[in-house]
Amino acid sequence: MSATRALVDFVRGLDAKGLPDRVVRQACRCVLDLLGVAVAGARTPMGRIGARFAHAHSAAGGAAVIGSSRRLGPVGATWANGIAASALDLDDGHRLAMGHPGGVVIPAALAVAETAGAGGRAFLGAVVVGYEVAVRSSAARVPAYKERQYSTGIWGVFGAAAAAGKLLGLDAPALQSALGTAASHGPFPPAGPMANYSMTKEVIGWAGMTGCAAALLAREGFVGPEDVFDYSGRWDTVELTAGLGDPDGYAIQSAYFKPHAVCRWAHPAVDAVLDLTERHGLEPAEIERVRVEGFYEMSRLVEYAPRTVVGAQFSLPFALALALRYRRVGLEEVSEANLTNPEVLALGRKVEVTVDPELARQFPAKTAARVTLCTSRGEYRATVEYPRGNPENPMTDDELAAKFRALAAPSLGEAGCRALHDAVFDLPAAPDVGAVTRVLARPLPDQEGRNG
Repeated sequence: MSATRALVDFVRGLDAKGLPDRVVRQACRCVLDLLGVAVAGARTPMGRIGARFAHAHSAAGGAAVIGSSRRLGPVGATWANGIAASALDLDDGHRLAMGHPGGVVIPAALAVAETAGAGGRAFLGAVVVGYEVAVRSSAARVPAYKERQYSTGIWGVFGAAAAAGKLLGLDAPALQSALGTAASHGPFPPAGPMANYSMTKEVIGWAGMTGCAAALLAREGFVGPEDVFDYSGRWDTVELTAGLGDPDGYAIQSAYFKPHAVCRWAHPAVDAVLDLTERHGLEPAEIERVRVEGFYEMSRLVEYAPRTVVGAQFSLPFALALALRYRRVGLEEVSEANLTNPEVLALGRKVEVTVDPELARQFPAKTAARVTLCTSRGEYRATVEYPRGNPENPMTDDELAAKFRALAAPSLGEAGCRALHDAVFDLPAAPDVGAVTRVLARPLPDQEGRNG
């Protein structure tokens, strides 16, 4: 059997009713976290542009668009909500995939579940298979393919297609076609990391839209290439399918959540700085130098004067300067105002980043950083192997709920936050996803009249 067919059989064979409670609970956590990020992201310039484009150029339909009473077809809704989900650098991720499955999979699954009338547990099952296919299709890439292109959209497109295909009930040939079409038309940004410093943001919006469209096309009989994971030479097919279907090893179980609004590769250093400043009561004026040792990918985040908020999300010096100045790195700190804040820029220029060969060898199983703060009082050092939010250093349910409320409350209010939180955790027994999407479709406070 081909590896592609093994993935197809896994997607089709997964019974959402038989998923362990811990897996269902984790799927709910991922959905809550992603929706909070997307609700906040819908109010950003990137989110507004994405929504305007969707409303202007997509057909009307039955899928909710965050912050709008006007519904669209599933492809348009997936695009708009995926752009909102990726506008902020706060969506979940997976170490082995080196990217963000939730931002691609969940908008596609939600749009198709709503228009197909799927039950809440079926939706969660589709999220589980979407994460599984997405993460595996990234982690199993051969080194030459993986090292040159890591943007989420390249592999996330398969997760979106799998989740949408699962909800549409595609048979094996149609699901094969959906994956083949996703591979043929999925995003493949040529600019590498530079593409991520712009509103393309790992081409997450395009990948979700393309994967959703690929599944809908397959339902109509559109035939895509077969066995796309087997003949291109881009995947290790043994690794792609190893342990597939093991209920103790679902990829969604090892997803991480992000407490800081910057690239995940900056998080271990941010955690170390926050730990040192708190333990030793260090003030910004005492900082003379900041030495960071870590893995190679971290060293690609050295931009001392980012020009945009999106660029700031990928700047390690900027993130550490914010941590030193404000003792947190949230949405309020990663802001336009701080792009020109002389104190922040001066602190950022004190950051030195080098690659430590031993820490580099541990990547991506560990994303570790060693930080030394050289101060007027002396040197202080801390090493973080697993940043906050990793399975080995998890955020609690209360912490995740607090993050959700902080992101969603400015748009939904406290009552709306409670309603959405409860609707998400009621999904395992819900007859449909309507209780979730009805809250999402309420016009944002400053969006009235713009999108419907």
